[in-house]
Amino acid sequence: MKRVWCLFRVSKKQQVSTDDDIPMQKNACHEFVKNKPNWIITNELYEKGVSGWKKSLNERDEMAILKEGALNKEFDVLLVFMFDRLGRREDETPVMVNFLIQNGIEVWSVKEGQRKIESHVDKLLNYISFWQSDGESQKTSIRVKEAKKQLSEQGYFQGGVAPIGYKIVETSEKHWKNKDRLVKELLPDENESEMIKLIYNLYVNKHMGYRKIADYLNENGYRNRDGKVFVVTTIQRILSNPIYIGFKRYKTAVGGTQPFNENLRIISDELFSQAEQIRNIRSSNIQEQDKSGIPRTGKLLFSGLAYCKYCGSKLTPNYLYRNSKYNNKEGYYKNIIYRYKCPLNKGRLYCDHQQNIWGGKKFDTLIINKIKIILSQFDLRSFLDTSKNMKAELLKLKERNVHNLKKEYLDLTKQHEKLNLEIGKTLIGESSFTPEQLSGTINAIEKQIEVKVSQINSLNKELEKERENYSDVNYLANELENWEQKFNEADEDLKKAMLSRIINKVYLGKNEIEIELNIWLSDYFEGKFN
Repeated sequence: MKRVWCLFRVSKKQQVSTDDDIPMQKNACHEFVKNKPNWIITNELYEKGVSGWKKSLNERDEMAILKEGALNKEFDVLLVFMFDRLGRREDETPVMVNFLIQNGIEVWSVKEGQRKIESHVDKLLNYISFWQSDGESQKTSIRVKEAKKQLSEQGYFQGGVAPIGYKIVETSEKHWKNKDRLVKELLPDENESEMIKLIYNLYVNKHMGYRKIADYLNENGYRNRDGKVFVVTTIQRILSNPIYIGFKRYKTAVGGTQPFNENLRIISDELFSQAEQIRNIRSSNIQEQDKSGIPRTGKLLFSGLAYCKYCGSKLTPNYLYRNSKYNNKEGYYKNIIYRYKCPLNKGRLYCDHQQNIWGGKKFDTLIINKIKIILSQFDLRSFLDTSKNMKAELLKLKERNVHNLKKEYLDLTKQHEKLNLEIGKTLIGESSFTPEQLSGTINAIEKQIEVKVSQINSLNKELEKERENYSDVNYLANELENWEQKFNEADEDLKKAMLSRIINKVYLGKNEIEIELNIWLSDYFEGKFN
């Protein structure tokens, strides 16, 4: 009596029935065995929601069970509904069939009969069969991706939950695959999109951090879609999602978003770019334990930007209470005096200088007046010309590096294709290489391809940052026009934000101030103003 193991596989979980079975394949295999008097089914293996093309044999648990069972002589026949249930990869599945047959296992399909390797012709037919399955899978994948890509370009929704700021709307068009369904599209929600604009405005123009924005929304009655309060992670996701400028995220091998769709836009490119720049700076500063770029609170305009000129320490906000007399009535009231203080004025780390406290009101006024004098020398056209030339050269360098990496990537993919074709020759004895040698070489090439893809993605991100910096020059230039008037009309939070965008650090000494401008302005003004 021949012991039969059956393998049932479906690539999508939706194909599995409600009673957790794969009925069509199972019924066909059982009917086939009934016509074989000396066959008996002793084991059934199930692969539910496992792609035979996307996943390699080493990633499939049931393949390991089959190999172990074959080596231990636990069964005599492997039966599948069709051979593509065993796998669809032309570089792996024929090898698996050869392994089973060489270990005394008969490989059968209900629809295609028995697979043999008794001659070169048998091996070639095996290879061609799985090569066709591989090609069909690739074509199906291409068709599905292209259909989704075209629908995305037209603004149609491809499934999932609508991001905050959007709603899902049914169109009158029939679905491309299921004619009983209507195609859906993603559109900005009137109420939620206004909240998205508010969040970006608070982050960029009011210089609030994630926590402060969440608190602001919750205190003012805003709630998430499920009625719950906002948390930091939600704000963080919103401020990093390119969908708000028309690029919906999409999981692809290259890139990370669907084609641009203007109908998805809620905020401007400039506002998103500014938010991206602020996030990158703060992330970098946190990693380096430098919190100068993190949003500042309190009454001092330069808290987080002010440093001691003598020891280089960041000055800390400080205050004291002083009794002040009313002008037009009797009695006294408590007046709060805000100050900058050097933290190293005592203890082991000692700032050896008498000047270690600076009056907040006095020095804030002195610094602002000095900034106004500096910016009075600002010429918009000259600034744009100088900055854009520098950024353009850096941009070209990054683009050349990306181009070179893509060329190397293409060369590796061509080598990979040639090696896959060579596998077919090994199966009919026309190759000077063994399957093991080819497998090792292919694995090495695949690892190199992964490295190149990673490098390309990394450089593309750097390139994108450079492009953002390029647009930031325009944004900063526009903000610097009539800066003094805008500053005088701004509230305290906006003033801090405006100052932090043009200043890197301010050093305070005894009756002296040294201002270090940010990178764009320092290049333009050629250094620091003392």
